[in-house]
Amino acid sequence: MNRVRFPVLAALALLSCSVPVGAPIPVKEASMKVHRVLLGPYETNGLILEDERTREALVVDAGGDADAAFRRIEAIGVKPVMLVHTHAHMDHCLQSVGLAKRLGVQSALHADDLPLWRNLKRQVEMLMGPGSASALGLLDNEDPAVLVKDGDVLSFGDSKVEVVYLPGHSPGGIGLLWRGSPSVLISGDTLFRDGVGRTDLWGGSWEVLLKSIRERLFTLPDDTVVWSGHGDETTIGREKAGFTF
Repeated sequence: MNRVRFPVLAALALLSCSVPVGAPIPVKEASMKVHRVLLGPYETNGLILEDERTREALVVDAGGDADAAFRRIEAIGVKPVMLVHTHAHMDHCLQSVGLAKRLGVQSALHADDLPLWRNLKRQVEMLMGPGSASALGLLDNEDPAVLVKDGDVLSFGDSKVEVVYLPGHSPGGIGLLWRGSPSVLISGDTLFRDGVGRTDLWGGSWEVLLKSIRERLFTLPDDTVVWSGHGDETTIGREKAGFTF
């Protein structure tokens, strides 16, 4: 869920794709590929980070539609090792418990977003209307087995990403940084192409969000490729040059 710089383009920003949906995005001179699948009514980017040599993968923010995510993972033929969440808003984790069980992997989340995770039914009811949680057959979420923190390293095959703490959109928002040529950042709903995350949801803070962006993201190299929770990829340099907030 994002706050777009030009509101009249908000819908188009979520629907536009610079590459065919589901196509792998090769990372130049890298041993990692990023695959994307659009999930759920908010068209959340479910991201699959594939280590090219071993084909092990981190699955990121793919809980919005477990069936669609599972089909895409099977079609690619990767070997998931963990389901990671950049935050615990419903469009990123609605069906995460079931997806993790089908994949046979553990889920990971920052501890500061556990209150959101544990109140998923309330999120659904507030955003989709009374009775929607029951209609969806939503069960109580089991807590993630892995609680990550800033600086943790998550490995998959020969590749690894570093956890970057990015509060603001939610209390426990994180990014995942793969260092290479160029580096790749999974930013969750903190930074988008032409926009930033909204802060009017539970635990959000505009001041904290801007601090995360300026101090943790805009200090990265300009050619760092950014994949966010919604919309197309961008770079740190592009977003920094046009930043008006």
